Amino acid sequence: MILEREQINRYLRHIIMPEISGSGQRKLLESTVFICGESVQAAAPAIYYLASSGIGQINCCFELPEGFDKLAASIRDLNSDVSISLADGKAGELRIFLGGPEFICRQSDKITTDFVPAIIAFYNGWQGAIGVYQEQAAARSLLATLAAGQPPVAACSNDKLQRGIFAFCFAGALCAMEVVKLALTIGQTPDGLLTFNLWSMEFSKIAQQDSARMAAALSALLSEDFPEISLEGGKALIVGAGGLGSPVAYALAAAGIGTIGVVDYDTVEISNLNRQILHTASRIGMPKVKSAAIFLEELNPRLVVNSYNTGLTKENVYDILAGYHVVIVAVDNFPARFLLNDACFFAGKPMIDAGVMRFDGTAMTITTPVGHCYRCTLPEIPSGGTTPSCSETGVLGSLPGIMGFIQAAEAAKLLSGQGQLLNKRLIYFDGLYSSFSTLTLIKSENCALCGTNPTICGLQDYDFVCADDAD
Repeated sequence: MILEREQINRYLRHIIMPEISGSGQRKLLESTVFICGESVQAAAPAIYYLASSGIGQINCCFELPEGFDKLAASIRDLNSDVSISLADGKAGELRIFLGGPEFICRQSDKITTDFVPAIIAFYNGWQGAIGVYQEQAAARSLLATLAAGQPPVAACSNDKLQRGIFAFCFAGALCAMEVVKLALTIGQTPDGLLTFNLWSMEFSKIAQQDSARMAAALSALLSEDFPEISLEGGKALIVGAGGLGSPVAYALAAAGIGTIGVVDYDTVEISNLNRQILHTASRIGMPKVKSAAIFLEELNPRLVVNSYNTGLTKENVYDILAGYHVVIVAVDNFPARFLLNDACFFAGKPMIDAGVMRFDGTAMTITTPVGHCYRCTLPEIPSGGTTPSCSETGVLGSLPGIMGFIQAAEAAKLLSGQGQLLNKRLIYFDGLYSSFSTLTLIKSENCALCGTNPTICGLQDYDFVCADDAD
């Protein structure tokens, strides 16, 4: 047997993927990663997803190390296979550098001296970039271009961290995905720089040799300013406390939202822990909503967490939705999506949906009657067995993090009334090739729910409805 039985159960969603399988998971467990972060808070999402994926040794270095002991204890409870420690050197087969642009510039010597493959990720407000550098010359080129943009020489601050929460969470999950791909030599890493703007939900790839475009993109990234937002009075309902629900709740709680409702009838299992970062091994067997509340209230003591340890039905859905400003769909079955879509339409509430499978993910925001509804894109619930679930095909642990953090950013913009939403667009992410695509969505005049002549005038019978989140 390649892995111990407990490890097989823990990494089951990885092992059933041919690209990873048992031998690949063993390789991850034998890997060592060095992560150099501007602060513990900024690097924490990356570390959570590295640990949940089974990276065996995580060596850390921070400019602001406050909070490391607390994070390390949480990581050890999440995955006892992982060893995490502070390290003054750069020990690691792979290196991650994550922080603001000025922080990255200050790490120039660490990045280029005794060079090993490095993932460089930086953020400014709601936007940022990530690049994977396997040659010293390419890393030096990026650093020179970044320095030429004359980023301010400023230390990390709480205000700066607060304004960058969604960007550094998103960048951290991307870093974890790239580490897995590099360790297993699968897929393709970004050739140059992958830039992202979560305020406008725009993504682009810039080739390293395209120096003019690279300089322009970095200049825009350094100079862009975003308004401050407050989520203190916001109330978000998250249906599903698993792979997608975990990053959504994590980012919204860290960003200071006032109230989060969590719906899930399931209990924590060891097979959840390769991707569901709200939970830990010591809480196996505990209702997920209770486990989630423990994590979230420790992350943000001022947060109000409402727990609904139940499945959704057409009889209880309106009562549960009442009082929330936005509904976030973090489930892994079509009946639950259709129930929520219909209920949100009749209740007049915006809904943010995402889905994941293997290395691929999608996300969209539904704000009927302004835009399309879910039935505009998929008129009928697929019959059982026609669409495989990620429990059958597997899912890379950091993928739900990437898509969930997109959902969290969308929720924050909805709650604040700012930014550009995905209400007429769908984001498709191909994780193996680090590629984001945007599809335009159109409201269907023939839609049975929101079209010109609707035939659905109330909630239907939805078979197998649950709040299960196997993603």
